[in-house]
Amino acid sequence: MPAIPAEPVQRLRAATRTAIGRVVGEDQVPEDPSRYRPHVSVAYLTAIGPAEPYIEAVRSIAPEPAVVTITHVDLIEMHRDRRMYEWQVVARMPLG
Repeated sequence: MPAIPAEPVQRLRAATRTAIGRVVGEDQVPEDPSRYRPHVSVAYLTAIGPAEPYIEAVRSIAPEPAVVTITHVDLIEMHRDRRMYEWQVVARMPLG
């Protein structure tokens, strides 16, 4: 589900990415920042099969807006070695 408005989350991510690049080197932060779309994940498909039933199920709902306050940014070490996202928090930076 899209995060709306996206701009505050995009600015926070850009600032975090810039800070990481200054510490470890910009070339060590390889993903293309323009491809980032703030969102809330509701499911991931890991099995082979049609995605259409799940896409239609999500399209058929009209979720109510939720207000979220971001209080910190976590620096994580993430992998998908076991066909799912797993991560460990390396550092936490409080905001505000």
